[in-house]
Amino acid sequence: MTQLGRFQKRLNDTIPITQAMGLEVLAYDGRTLLVSAPLEPNHNHQATGFGGSVYSVAVTAAWGLIELAIADMGLKGNVLVQSGSIDYMTPVKSDFYALCRLPAGEVPDRFRKSLARHGKGRIALHADVYCGEPTMEPKGAPVATFQGRFVVQDAGSRPVL
Repeated sequence: MTQLGRFQKRLNDTIPITQAMGLEVLAYDGRTLLVSAPLEPNHNHQATGFGGSVYSVAVTAAWGLIELAIADMGLKGNVLVQSGSIDYMTPVKSDFYALCRLPAGEVPDRFRKSLARHGKGRIALHADVYCGEPTMEPKGAPVATFQGRFVVQDAGSRPVL
C-alpha cells in the first residue's frame, strides 16, 4: 500500500467523519497536500457546500500535510489543531478540494529545530479551497481560505506512516 493509501485508511479509521464526507487524499509531493470531497454528502439546505464540511476539508488538508511532512522527517507525533479560521468568498456549487502548501515550500527551520530539540513545535498553515476538478495548480480564485495554527507534541523517531 502506498503512503497516501495508508494515510487515507488511517483517516477513515481514526476520523470516521472523513469517510462519511467522501474525503479523498489525492496527491502529496512533499510540499503540498491535495484532498477532495464530493458536494453530494456535503451540501446544505441551499444545495451548496455546507460550511462545516468546507472547513473540515481545509483543516484536514493542513493537518494531513503536517502528518505527512513529519513522517518524511522520520518522525511521528501528535498533531493537534490549536486554532483555525476560514473565510468563505463564494458558495461551493460543485465538488470541491483543498490545497495546503508548506510555507516557502519546505518545513520551516524553526519548526524542524523545535521538534528535534524539544519533541514539540508549532506551525501556521494556510489552505485554499476550490471548486471543480482537483489539481495541484488551480487556475481560478479560491472559494474559501483557511488559516490555522497547529501543534505537534511528543515527536520522536518511531515507525511512521
